[in-house]
Amino acid sequence: MKKLYWTICIAIILTLGMNIEKAQASEPAQRTIGLHDKVLPIEQTRVVDGDTKVPFEEISKYLYLTVTEENGKMHIEKRDNHMIVDFAKNTTTTNGVERSGTPFMEIDGKMYISVKEIAYSMGFQIDYFRHLHTIRIYRDDYPHMDRVTYERKIADVKNNRKHATSPSDKVTVYLTFDDGPNKFTLMNNNTLEKYKVPATFFFLGNQMQQNASIVKTIHDSGHYIGSHSMTHDKNLVYQSTESFIAEMAEGAELIKQLTGQTAKLVRVPYGSTPHVTSGMKQSLIQHGYKMWDWNVDSNDWRYTDKQADQIVHNVKEGVNKAIQSGDRTIVILLHDRSQTTIALPAIIQWLQNQGYSFKTYNPNEHISHNFHKEPLL
Repeated sequence: MKKLYWTICIAIILTLGMNIEKAQASEPAQRTIGLHDKVLPIEQTRVVDGDTKVPFEEISKYLYLTVTEENGKMHIEKRDNHMIVDFAKNTTTTNGVERSGTPFMEIDGKMYISVKEIAYSMGFQIDYFRHLHTIRIYRDDYPHMDRVTYERKIADVKNNRKHATSPSDKVTVYLTFDDGPNKFTLMNNNTLEKYKVPATFFFLGNQMQQNASIVKTIHDSGHYIGSHSMTHDKNLVYQSTESFIAEMAEGAELIKQLTGQTAKLVRVPYGSTPHVTSGMKQSLIQHGYKMWDWNVDSNDWRYTDKQADQIVHNVKEGVNKAIQSGDRTIVILLHDRSQTTIALPAIIQWLQNQGYSFKTYNPNEHISHNFHKEPLL
C-alpha cells in the first residue's frame, strides 16, 4: 500500500511538475545523512552546485512527514510546519511565506530535495561535519548527542563499515515480547526453545495474576522478565508520576513473587516518548529501575495471521536500517499475539542466517536503550 501511494505521489509530481528543474550535472557523492543520533542508510545522495540532495521519498519516511496531494498541489506537513508546492505555478509556500520556485529536482528520473530545504521547512536544525562529509538533521527539543559525541559516532560508523568483515560483525539481537503472559507466550516460547534462542519478555500485571504458571515457565526457560505496567491503560499509567511508578513497581513485585527474580528492567506502554515526563524518569532512577524501548519495530499488532509475512519483512527492513545506521545492539519489538507466533520462526531463521547472536537481558551487563537517551536508565 505504501509503495502504491508513493508511486502515485511521484507520478503527480512528474505529471504536474513541468517546470521542475532537471539536474544537468549532479555529483553522486558519498554524503552521509544523520538524524538526531542516527546515521541514516540513504546511499543515493547527490550534490548540485554544492547543495546536498536526497530522494524525497526516503527522507520523508525518516522524518515522518505527512505528504498528500490536493487539487494539483503537494502538501508536506510535520507538527505545525506546512509546505505547499504548486507545481503548475512553480511556487512553494512554507508556513504561509511564499517564494518562487520549487524545492524539488529531478535526477535520473527520481525526485530529489535539498536536505537543508526540507529540514528547515519542517522545523529542524542542521549540523555540518564537512571533513566527514556528513549533514545531521536534529531538533533542539528532541534528545540528541552533542556535536563532539556525534562526530565520534560518525567516525566509528564509517570505520565499522570500512573494516567489518560482514554485516553481522559484532551485532547482538534482543528479541523482546510485550503484553503477555497469555497462550501465545507459550507458543513463542516453544519456538524459542526449538531454535535455542533466548529472549526478554515484558509482562502485564493483570495478565500475570491470571497466568502465574506461564510466568514461571518463561522464567524457568531462562528468559528475562520485565514489567510492562499493571494495566497498559494510558490514562491510568501516565496520570501522574505516582501512578506511573506504582504501575511499574507493582508489576515488578508480581514478577518477584512468582519467580524470585528481582525485575528492575521495565518497558513502558506505547514507548517512553512522548509519554514519560522528567519526573517519571527521575522516579525510575530513584527506585533503581532501567527502561528499554527498541530500535526495530515489527508493527506486528497491525496485521492479521494471513499478513504474517509483512511482520517478517518489517523486521528484516528494520534490522538492516539499524545496522546501516551504525547500531550494533538490536532490540526488536514483538508482541505475544497469534500473528507473531506465525512470523517468529521465519524471523529467527533469517537472523540466524545473517550470523547475528542472540541474548536475553542481563542486569549485570545493562545497555542503555531508551528514546530519551538517558544514560542512567
